[in-house]
Order: sequence, then structure tokens, then C-alpha cells
Amino acid sequence: MRLEEVSVSNYRSIGKKTTFRLHELTTLIGPNNEGKTNLLRALALGMRMIRTWSELPEETTKTGELSGPRVALVYQAHPSRRRGDPNVDVPFEWQQDYPLSKQSTKSARPTELRLKFQLDDHERDEFKSQTGLQINGDLPVLLQLSRTTTSIGILKQGPSGSKYQANAHRITKFIADRVTHVLVPAVRTMEQARSLLNELASIRLSALAESDAYKLALQQVNELRNEAVKEVQNDLQQSISTYLPSIEAVEVQTRSVLQSDAIGEIVIDDGSATPLSQKGDGVKSLFALALIQHLARERMDDAKDSFILLVDEPEAHLHSRAVHDLQMLFTKLSQRQQVVLATHNPVFVNREVVGANVLVQQNSASPARSVSNIRETLGVQLADNLDSAETVVLTEGVTDADIIGAVMKHMHAGAAEDLSTGRIVLKPTRGTGKLRAYLQREKSTGCRIIVVLDNDDAGELEAKNLNTGGFLDPKSIFILREPTHKPSEIEDLIQPSVYLDALQQEFGRQFKETHFADPHKKWSQSFTLAASALGVVGPDAENLTKAKMVVSAAVQAATANPVKTSAIPGFEALRFALWG
Repeated sequence: MRLEEVSVSNYRSIGKKTTFRLHELTTLIGPNNEGKTNLLRALALGMRMIRTWSELPEETTKTGELSGPRVALVYQAHPSRRRGDPNVDVPFEWQQDYPLSKQSTKSARPTELRLKFQLDDHERDEFKSQTGLQINGDLPVLLQLSRTTTSIGILKQGPSGSKYQANAHRITKFIADRVTHVLVPAVRTMEQARSLLNELASIRLSALAESDAYKLALQQVNELRNEAVKEVQNDLQQSISTYLPSIEAVEVQTRSVLQSDAIGEIVIDDGSATPLSQKGDGVKSLFALALIQHLARERMDDAKDSFILLVDEPEAHLHSRAVHDLQMLFTKLSQRQQVVLATHNPVFVNREVVGANVLVQQNSASPARSVSNIRETLGVQLADNLDSAETVVLTEGVTDADIIGAVMKHMHAGAAEDLSTGRIVLKPTRGTGKLRAYLQREKSTGCRIIVVLDNDDAGELEAKNLNTGGFLDPKSIFILREPTHKPSEIEDLIQPSVYLDALQQEFGRQFKETHFADPHKKWSQSFTLAASALGVVGPDAENLTKAKMVVSAAVQAATANPVKTSAIPGFEALRFALWG
């Protein structure tokens, strides 16, 4: 079950209704004070209200509306099963959360939060089993909040609409049992971390308290504590009676051990054991962020299969390397949960799905239409065409980039123009060892990034590291293969007839197609062996560099597509990724 769409109106700075769709990784982008935080908070408020509504007695909510003092049951967000958490239990205070400019208006419309969920086939069957209602997959919920009334509506059209509304309590419970969320604020402090750890400890201690051994030990400890406090009480009564003779008794009430905070100091050892309070803001911020997410998952029941992580200004207090590391973490997390970020840092742009970047300007949200659209909103200033590309293709070597560009011109009519104007840029990284550094650098420009690797051990390892490390979505990683060769590199994908004459002219030797036919050797190995057998003089490395440049030039001069038939599918897949 996933949250698909959110609409907000009359909440804090959000006056007019604004709507945005959610993807696996959604980024709310825009300058400060434009409404990003309020949209994120509104989403969290809507999720929390659905859960709170489901926890109220069905008798209380059967009309779908609460009024008068009863609105506090929903607005104050006091969960019945656990103590509140400001990172989940976002409250609603009308005087603070309703737009100030509209509070004096007599006919002011309420705050409205509309959350649309999407159910898969299995969840639709469960929905019918629990509510008796058929559903087509869309489940829209409307929350209305005013000064004195609040209501919840299930917005289903048709003759069954009234049945959905009558089952609103069951439907909110259905959602709450399957989806949970956590809101990570922009300000993340050491005290917040301590509070979170105490909350986590209390959850574990509560489970431990169910064991007979713990109950007996706890009883004995509390009895000893009570005896000590009773002695203090008696001594205190004697002292107080001297000054206040009218006082007949003094009673000092004790608290259970379970009610005491379990966590004192937090010590971080990153080479030198230091209290968290003495660490920098960046460490405190990341520590609190990790705890918030961990605590949210600790609370999740096994039945909850969806989790929404909402993070406001993830870049706050972090240096650039930590920002890149965090971006990779969010990319990995989005593969199994929904992540929503509010940021003005281009590193967090969703490069895989441009429309998943929601541009927030003047308290209104709209999906990005292009990379330039995102850059304009962020105010990213770019120096030249190379850095202003919408898509950057990173290759292992210079000749790889040249060959791919030449092949694409044969395969797509608009390739020549896009490559010449810099809309699409091919950048060599000079080896897989430098690729990740280039990758991080390009992320700061807000462009989409594609990586093309050779089909050898180094390429396979780098593809795995980019994927598992969260550096790049696997859909943007390509390994170009020659199916009959393992290993292979890009020259293995080119028809030998394209470059054999050029090699002979460069080296004065007659290279043959059979020199490059061994399926167990990649092109570089085959060339070096052939050059040696043909008596080519000079260092192998220099000769290989010359040979690769010769092949690249021959490919660029080719009047027809120079790619082997067996290798065309890989290039076609790359072409589709670039132009669709």
C-alpha cells in the first residue's frame, strides 16, 4: 500500500489548494520560506489523524464528524497505546496552523488535507474482507479541520459512496494497520537524540517487563526503594513540623523504576570516545535522523508493510561529503519504502524521474517538467554547456565516450543536435576507480546521470558497488556486452571491418578479423597479442592507446552503423534511456 497523492489547502502558509503526487523518492524543491516544510508537515498531520481516528471508539466517530471539545481527541494527538512522539504525532492548533490572514473571516473554509492511497490486488482482497466493500485500487481520504469541528470523508463516487462513508472508521483502521510514517525535522539536537533513545529503551523494557523474572526483580527493587523513601518521609515530617505545626503528615510518592529514563549520556567512539553533546552539529543531526527512523520501524507492527519517511532539510548542518552519502542512503531506502524530502540542495534531486521533483514556489506545488525547470527553481548557476547538460553519460575512457556518441548518431535522429548543443554530454572518467568521484560532482548540477561500463571484472564490480552502495539507481547503469565475448569492452562491439584498414595504416601491419575473434579475451588483450605477433615496436600501453584512438576515429568516420548485429540490443537500450 502506498501514498499516491496529497492535496493541501488552508494550512499555515498554504492558502489555495495545491496537489502533488508521490513516487518512491519524492523531492520537494524550492527556496526557503516557500512552503516546503508546511507541505511536509501537512502530509505528516494527515497520516497521524488517520491513525488517531482509527484508535477512537467507533461509537464516537460513527457520524464521521467531531465537534466542540471532542475535536481535541484528534487535534491534540495523544495516542492511547504509547506516549506521544513529536516526530510522528503532529498536532493541529487552529490559532497557529490556520492561515492568520483568514482567521477573522466569518465564512472561512476549513483546513483540508486529502490523501489518496493506492492498493494492490492483495490489499484489495483484504479491504473487501475487512469492510465488505469492493474497491478499484484508489482510496482517497479527505480530512477537514476547523476551529470547532473536524471530519473525515472517504471520497468514493457512485452509488456505493455512502457505504464507504459509513465505514470510515474501519477504513482508517485498514490504512493505519498497513502504513506508518515518521517526520524528521530540520533541527536535530542532542537532547532530541537522548529523548529518542529513552523512547526506544522504554519499548524494549516494556516487552521485558512481561517476563516473570523481571516482574519479581522489579517488585524487590521497588520495595527497597519504597523503604528508603519512607525513612526520608519520616525524617522530613519531623523537620517540617518544627516550622509548620499544622502539618499533620507528609507523603512522598515514589515512581516505578520503569518510569525512569534509562538513558543518561550518549558516547560516540569514532576513534576517540566523546559524549554526543561535544560532537559537532553534523554528527548530532545524523545521529538523531538515524534514531528517528529506527524508532519508527521499531514501532511498526508486522502487518504494516508500508513506511513513509519525511525529512525536512536533510542537508542541515552537514558538510558536502555527508550530504552525498545521505543522498545515496535515501536512494537505497526508496527501493523498499517511500521517501519524501524537502530541500533546496540540488544533490537530492531525483534524477531518475524528473516529475518526482515537486517545485514549491509561493506556497504552491507543481511537478518539474525538465532539468532546466528544476535548476531555475533552485537558482543553480551553471558556467557552460558541459555543466548545463540535462543528461550526463559517464564512461570509463575517452574513446568509449567518442564511440558511444558516434553510434548514437546512427541510431537516433536528434542525437547529433543534442550532443552538439550540450543537452546530452558524454564524459570520460578515465577508469572505474574515479567514476564515483565524478558521479558525486555531477549530482551537484541537478542533471540526470547514466553510467556505461565495460563487460569485464572491473565493470561488473563497479556496477555492483554503484547499486548496493546507493550511488545510482540500477536503471541508470549500463554494461554494454558482446554476447559471444566474455570479457568484452566497447571495441569488441564494433565490426572489425570498420577499423582494420585504419590499424594497418597506423602501424604498418596487416591486422585481421581473426586477431580479435577469441571469445575469452577482450579487445585490449587481443590487440596486444596481435601487435606482438606482428612485430609492432614500442611499449604495449602506448600502442594500445594509439589503437583505441584509431578505432574511435574510424567509428566516427563510418557512414553506416558500425556496431555488430549481436551488440545492437545493448546500444538500443541505451538509446531508449536517453531519448525514449
